[in-house]
Amino acid sequence: MRKEAMAALVTLVVGFNLFGLAPASASEGFEVGLQMPGEVPFHNGQGQPVWIAGVWHDLSLTLESAVQDVLSVEASAIGVPGGGVGSHYRWERNERTDNWTDLLYGLFIQPEFSQSTGNQVVFRVGIDAAAVAGTWSIVVIQDGAFVGDQSIEVRTPKMAFGVSSADFNLRGEPFQGVELFSEDRNQYLRIINDGNVPLRLSVTFDRLQSRLRLINPSDVVHVHSDTKYFLSANLDPRPPQIVEVKGIARVEVSGRIPSPGASQIVPALESTFDLKVIIGRFGYTVQVFGDVVFQTLNSLRADYGSVVTWNVFLTGDEDVAVDVEVTGARLVGVFQGETPLTLPATLNPPANAELALTVQVSADLPSTTAEVVFALELPRTGEIRVFRTSIIVGPRPAPGPLSSSYLWIFASLVTASVLAFVSYNHLLEGTRGRPPREARNHAKSKRPHRKKGKSRENSKKGEKKPGLLKGGKGKQPKGGGKKRDKRTPTKKGDS
Repeated sequence: MRKEAMAALVTLVVGFNLFGLAPASASEGFEVGLQMPGEVPFHNGQGQPVWIAGVWHDLSLTLESAVQDVLSVEASAIGVPGGGVGSHYRWERNERTDNWTDLLYGLFIQPEFSQSTGNQVVFRVGIDAAAVAGTWSIVVIQDGAFVGDQSIEVRTPKMAFGVSSADFNLRGEPFQGVELFSEDRNQYLRIINDGNVPLRLSVTFDRLQSRLRLINPSDVVHVHSDTKYFLSANLDPRPPQIVEVKGIARVEVSGRIPSPGASQIVPALESTFDLKVIIGRFGYTVQVFGDVVFQTLNSLRADYGSVVTWNVFLTGDEDVAVDVEVTGARLVGVFQGETPLTLPATLNPPANAELALTVQVSADLPSTTAEVVFALELPRTGEIRVFRTSIIVGPRPAPGPLSSSYLWIFASLVTASVLAFVSYNHLLEGTRGRPPREARNHAKSKRPHRKKGKSRENSKKGEKKPGLLKGGKGKQPKGGGKKRDKRTPTKKGDS
């Protein structure tokens, strides 16, 4: 009888809404809230709450007073005749028996997530995914009395999303247990939710399933959000290797109601992505060839005229023949320890250790990019693979300040030497035109005497006659006779 009375009251209220008549006034302080768990509330352009069909919602009620007996909520599509899951629902909270009930179908309520605290009541309820979209009315009856109503908009669920992923490359050092994080390389799985329902992401791997995991505070991709998921790998100590993993990202609607119309919601969609776990030395390129793993530097730099030295590493469980050729530079040698190898050399690298080879190349050409080619052959199959290392050689060094000083000093010394040589030649040329002093004196003694009575016209007064020395005897002129110069007085002892 009580249910029939309530149904009549609800019908009356809905009829009032349909014909634009005002229903009984709502209680003071009455409010209706509606949202999907974990999502923000949505409203349409008229400010009405939006209910997405097929997904659980929290229908929250704020009442004027606490519920003493029974609180009933009825939801109906306006203008849709008949009933059924497409247009009509009724839920009840019995405060005395602490029960939450779906009075019509027994499917569309989750009692474990519903709660009642004083004048705050939350129903975790939903409607079928095939429910009629459009305007609905919610009517609330508390302890047999009308409390209030609220118009809402029901929308059909829409699942729309995009998945993008980076080329995941997680690197670790050989023979070391380590946890690797794709966030360190800014590599992530990106899920874009363009639909109106929350999505849940799960990831599986075809290899290393127990070693790989998603890193994100939540596995739920919220409505109209763009969420990044990073990966981590917890690895045990391993020899150099490359593990190629195929990942599968599975996306499904979060909070999907298992009702007859749930088939209208795509249960799940999958997308694949690739992941590489690379175990190798930092900065080295890791190459797998059969059961052999080869590591070398991709490129390096060298000064012109220098000898560049680096190590390459081999790991494996079978014989391998190694040959090396160099273009644009000169190969000094390949060494195993201190022993030079005769190329091509057949080696047997260990499976759980690294065989190191030392390569030396002389950078003989300036401003060029030399190439070192490693040719590896598996004698077991005859297969050959080629790997390369580039050497970027710098230019010839330009003369520095110290070199300029030496050039200036050298130029100064050359200039001084040239000046000294020129001065010496000048002096030598000057002495070639006259004989030495002894020769000149001898030549003077060979000059003929002038006749007596003759004298130079330009003789100066008091000038000594040739051949006369102070305190000595001069030669007598030819024709000898003892005659005295009248101008010279006779002194005692003259002859």
